[in-house]
Amino acid sequence: MPRTAVIVPAAGRGQRAGETRNKMLQPLGEAPVIEHAVRVFHDHPAIDQVAVVAAEREFAELDRIFADGAAWPKLAAWVPGGAERQDSVRNGIEALAGSPPDWVIVHDGARPFCSPALIGRVLAALVEHPAVVPLLPIHDTVRWIGEGTSSVADRAHLRLSQTPQGFHWSVLREAHRLAAQHGLVGTDDAQLAEEMGVSPHFVEGEARNVKLTTGSDFALGAWLLANPGWGR
Repeated sequence: MPRTAVIVPAAGRGQRAGETRNKMLQPLGEAPVIEHAVRVFHDHPAIDQVAVVAAEREFAELDRIFADGAAWPKLAAWVPGGAERQDSVRNGIEALAGSPPDWVIVHDGARPFCSPALIGRVLAALVEHPAVVPLLPIHDTVRWIGEGTSSVADRAHLRLSQTPQGFHWSVLREAHRLAAQHGLVGTDDAQLAEEMGVSPHFVEGEARNVKLTTGSDFALGAWLLANPGWGR
């Protein structure tokens, strides 16, 4: 297998979760959210390195969470986060650039329920495609709201994007370089790849691969821990 690294942006503050500290440091069951998010990649046999990007003020807390260095041999040194997620991912890319991998995966630290099977789908698709994104269909009615008007969007053409998103190393690094050069801002890394003309390949996402964003999401997260078979 190509050498594969994972970048886990985890520098958010978690205001929407109603917390004053980083939501990814909050407990979820017997471990913090970030430990759940990192473990599935660290334990995957096809992953060689995991780089967590976090606020420098939280490095000491990460040291405590991952204190047993012998149990986490794939963890790279903590990478200082940026002002926004995109800045944090770019910092992660530059931290890996000294010994770049062949492939790189970006996964939200606030998604603690990614499965090995989903990682496997992304990796399998990377054999033939330079950018890979998991998607989920939308079953609810989606309404577009404008100035004094609204309309129902055709959900047959809409999907929810998830992470982990996989890239050939050169594609992700160049996408972020061009974005920084031209002032482009994307809501995920695949959008930046598309801006440089690389169309992502799509694989099936997972319903349980939720992003913990609001306070109520943590109640859902507790339920998902108690029901490990749901939503795969």
